[in-house]
Amino acid sequence: MRILTKTSLYYLIVSIVVFLLGGLSFYKILQTEIYDEVDDQLFTDKENIIEYIRRHNELPNVTSGISEAILVKEHSDRIKVIEALTDTLIFSAYDEEYIPFRKLSFIAYQNGKPFQYTILKSLMDFEDLFESTMLAMAWIFLLLLIGLAGVNYFVNKYTWLNFYDTLDKAKRYSLTQREPLYLNPTKTREFQELNDVLQAMTKKIHNDYINLKEFTENASHEIQTPLAIVNSKLELFMQSDNLTQQQASMLEEMHASVNRLSRLNKSLILLTRIENREFSETEELPLHEVLLEQITHLHDIMQMHELAYQVTSLEPTTLSINRGLAEVLLSNILLNAIRHNCPSGTIYVSLTAQELCISNTGKPLDSSPEQMFERFMSGNKAAGSLGIGLAIVSKICSLYKLQPAYNYTDGLHKLCLQLPKKYANSF
Repeated sequence: MRILTKTSLYYLIVSIVVFLLGGLSFYKILQTEIYDEVDDQLFTDKENIIEYIRRHNELPNVTSGISEAILVKEHSDRIKVIEALTDTLIFSAYDEEYIPFRKLSFIAYQNGKPFQYTILKSLMDFEDLFESTMLAMAWIFLLLLIGLAGVNYFVNKYTWLNFYDTLDKAKRYSLTQREPLYLNPTKTREFQELNDVLQAMTKKIHNDYINLKEFTENASHEIQTPLAIVNSKLELFMQSDNLTQQQASMLEEMHASVNRLSRLNKSLILLTRIENREFSETEELPLHEVLLEQITHLHDIMQMHELAYQVTSLEPTTLSINRGLAEVLLSNILLNAIRHNCPSGTIYVSLTAQELCISNTGKPLDSSPEQMFERFMSGNKAAGSLGIGLAIVSKICSLYKLQPAYNYTDGLHKLCLQLPKKYANSF
């Protein structure tokens, strides 16, 4: 729910509660004032009647009308009448309905003889006034709601336009862009402060990213050059005829370490580039074809390790992904199955429109499966693994919303990648 919708809802709830409480309070106050006014008129009429009898020693004329009436009748002293104000309803033949009246009953004496007077005053005019007032309040409340909705629409369309523009640009901003985030200026102080903070923050992040990128590229280049020189020199030494067995063994270990360091450097650079999302180009890649290519490329290594492979299922499947990263993804998973296999083991490959599964025979893991995708974690240190291959697989899966899953059953390691429906497409 948007903040304006939530705010409008709160305003509506508060307005309804205030209107109901205000209407109830207004009703009670108006009713009290009306009754006080009518009661004052009744007691004034009473005093006028008594004063008229005292002055003229006769009963005043009895009146009867739609809005008020004075009734009089003889009364017996044996029946006590308590002066009282009460409400009553009288049917009106003119209006064909019962009309509310306020009634005052009292005893007046004329020549020592008691007479009961009843003065009636209609409350109809006051009821009409109250209904008109409440109707006017209802219309005011309705106009208030319409005005509130109009103001919210105007604020949402114009005042918050800059905010949504900032939000949209922030969502689409990428560090791979060559320029920092640029936001349109606004006259709203809070939104301008937000824009200033975002622009300053993204500018700092962008500069840090460029510096880190340049450092990574320079470090990679500067490290690879001496490593290549050292590697070539070692190869020349290894080809010498006058080497002893111990010297040859030491040179071989040095050559392996240099090769491992070179591969580690390339892998870390690749991880950094993936995390920086530098592989923005994607295509609808025929995943089954790339998988077969990688199996063919690794066929000699499988034979060297006396491993057999079996393609149990290979459905034509496309995947929206960068070709280079797809090749790295499949190559690392297959190499992981080769390195961590058992002698004369088997690799099973299965590809459907929903998932890619690569299984291999082997011993159970020494660590938990969750640590497989961490950097420098390897189940077999003697296998020449850098412990970073599956970390690269995890980063690529995260980049393209693939879901890796691992399990070990009946001596078989099984690594599967769930292909999202919006990416996977079977021919």
